[in-house]
Amino acid sequence: MTSLVRRSLPLTCMLVIPLALLILLRALPDADIMFFSAYIHLVVVSAIAVCALVVAGIASATAVRTRKASVVWLGIGCLIVGVAMVGHGLATPGVWGRGPNVWVGRLPYLAMVGLSFGLAGASTAPSRRINQLIARRPLAAISVPVLPAVALVATVILDSDLLWGTAPLAHEEVAFDVLAVTAGALLLPVIGVHWRRWHLGHDVVQLALVFAASMSIAAMTSFEHGVFAQLSWWDYHAYLLAGFGMTAFAVLARGSRAQAVTGVLAETFDDDPFAALASGYPEAMKSMVRAVEIKDAYTHGHSARTARMAVELGQRMQLPPDRLRIIARGAYLHDLGKIGIPDGILNKPGRLTPEERAVIETHPQLGYEIASAARSLREALPIILHHHERFDGGGYPAGLSGFDVPLEARVVTVADVWDALTSRRAYRDPMDPEAALAHIVAGSGTHFDPVVVDALVAHLRDSEGITVGSEGIAEEAWEAAQNCHEVDREPARV
Repeated sequence: MTSLVRRSLPLTCMLVIPLALLILLRALPDADIMFFSAYIHLVVVSAIAVCALVVAGIASATAVRTRKASVVWLGIGCLIVGVAMVGHGLATPGVWGRGPNVWVGRLPYLAMVGLSFGLAGASTAPSRRINQLIARRPLAAISVPVLPAVALVATVILDSDLLWGTAPLAHEEVAFDVLAVTAGALLLPVIGVHWRRWHLGHDVVQLALVFAASMSIAAMTSFEHGVFAQLSWWDYHAYLLAGFGMTAFAVLARGSRAQAVTGVLAETFDDDPFAALASGYPEAMKSMVRAVEIKDAYTHGHSARTARMAVELGQRMQLPPDRLRIIARGAYLHDLGKIGIPDGILNKPGRLTPEERAVIETHPQLGYEIASAARSLREALPIILHHHERFDGGGYPAGLSGFDVPLEARVVTVADVWDALTSRRAYRDPMDPEAALAHIVAGSGTHFDPVVVDALVAHLRDSEGITVGSEGIAEEAWEAAQNCHEVDREPARV
């Protein structure tokens, strides 16, 4: 099974299994069991509403705090679902003497169409004019569509015969068919966006949104083509409950771990691929890097910058999401072993002796041993261990060469060197970017993988207009990333 098929299989199952179940139930009438209880229906629908309103409440609080249009859109979609499903439950014939009415069948369309427009809006670019307006006035933006929905539902609950509630309007069924198809068409791109982000960071909230959108499509299909009061119709309630239940649980669970529930959704709709990767960092990883940064002032910020550049190089090389995730995590942890280096050497203000340099060079092995204890960090181990290998075999700790060095480590090596050259050190100012790039290019094929160097050149040219300056010195690039000190004698690495 190819990697692409393996990655797509869970999503395919989410979309295909509900459709297959509906077809099976309609093809086998004996299996499509008939059952209806007004109060059980009310309980199920109320549970859907509660889950939707939990997510809506968190989204609304986040929107006010962060002024992110994407979170406002999510809040709008979930609030409409919650309000409409409350009305759907209370309009059920038989609940508190309620008689037959058309609104009990209209309100689910309002819920599902509202959700689809909310999720689709959340996936649009922040630069769009409507999103800029929404970001400036989040509460007003939420109120404009939600308050009319609340007024409509309140009216229907008070008297379900009002607003043409006694009989369907002309062509109403056709209109709802069009709305259902439109909602499904809006949700498919949303599924694609969050599925990609899930593969980047393995953030459970991204997966929950994929599941919720998929279940919404399944719910609309079952509601449209199932038979009222039979299993094929009840399915739509189960799909909506499962989708919103998982989303509410995922947001609360991850927010609880991060101790900032409203901060979860602020990250979820960030379109920056690196943000999606970083949002999935295990807490063990973040804690370890914080410990290293406390011990080594130079590492502060270096790990995150190296990780971002490494991801950008991986994207330029068109690496798949799974490999980008490994690169991000390995780059973030690449200097983890420095936590085991004596302070007297790590933070020595002057030059290092060759013996002290040898101690510094043990940090890849130390980092490997520390990270090996955490199962969630195992995919980063090859990068931690081999980010100081050289393409010609002159690196350490294993002296690997060429393609024996893991690809992810080769990418991180170049990103590490770039940040080392362009960052301030205790003994020198940041190097001019053109000169830094020239040094790295000089080491292409000897110190660094030529494919990764080419990716760096293309990325810097396209994103920042940086080009190779004068002729560089490969050893300058190599030594920049080895430590943050000068040494009394440079060891030969040829």
